[in-house]
Parts: sequence; structure tokens; C-alpha cells
Amino acid sequence: MSYALRLADGIDWLTRLIGRIASALLLGMISLVFFNVAGRYVFGASPIWMQELEWHFLVPIALLGITVLMMDGGHVRVDMLYDRFPRRVQHAIDCVTMILGVCVSLLFIKYASGYVANSFSILEGSPDPGGLPGRWLVKGFIPVGFGFLALQCLANAIRHGDAFLNGEA
Repeated sequence: MSYALRLADGIDWLTRLIGRIASALLLGMISLVFFNVAGRYVFGASPIWMQELEWHFLVPIALLGITVLMMDGGHVRVDMLYDRFPRRVQHAIDCVTMILGVCVSLLFIKYASGYVANSFSILEGSPDPGGLPGRWLVKGFIPVGFGFLALQCLANAIRHGDAFLNGEA
């Protein structure tokens, strides 16, 4: 199991890197929102491309943030039942739910891939005049984000499976 735990450590390292990228994007988005609001109220106008760029930042921030949240154990579960179980049962439940998380993420990747391919094939852009041309790029981040989520769920499943098998409390 040591190889699997080293794999989980590597995935956690990648997720921490992803968290730093998401943090930087969030800082950029906050700055962008500030300039959009200032432009609207101080100068009476804010370019459409700047408003659309907020959405282009939001998608990777959300999808990368979900991955970091999963690593930190910040996901939602019914704690009123979960807390009453012995620690070994909790590890078993967490292992199964993480495996289900991998499966759901892979389904998102499978079904989003056609959506992304269609968008890329027409080089989809903004329908608004003055908008950004790369809407296909934002849509393309959906399978990437869920790929990272699948990896982190796998790392969590490895850790919980190891804890269950070793009877860790």
C-alpha cells in the first residue's frame, strides 16, 4: 500500500499547487470586479469584455476550489449520523463515497467532452459585440476541473482505504 500512499501524496501536492493557482485567480477576479464597478460608477462605462472576463475567471476558481475543498475534507456529509459511527466505519464510508466521487467525476468528463468538442469545433465566442472570443476555452475547463477532482477523490479513497485496512482510529 506504500506505493498507493505515495501516489496519494503526489496528488495532494498537485492539489495544493492547484489551490495556489485558484487563489491567484481569485485575487485577479477581485481586482477585475473592483475595476468593473469603478468603471461603471466613476466613468459611467465598463467594457463588456471585462465583465465577461469575470466569468472566465470564475469557472476555474470554482472547479479548482472544489478539488482543494475535497482535499481539506470540507465537503458536505450528514454528520449527525456519521459522528456516531466508530472511526473504522467512518473510514469505510469515506472510502466508498470517494470512489463514488471518482465515478461521478468521470461521468462529468465523459458527458462534458462532447459539449466542449462542439464548442471548440465552432470556436465559440461571446454572442455580445465586444465580448471575448474564447468561450470554448472556459467550457474546456469543465473536464479538466473534474479530472483534478477525480484525482483528489482517488487520493482520499486511498488514504481512507489504508486507514480502514490498518484499523486506524
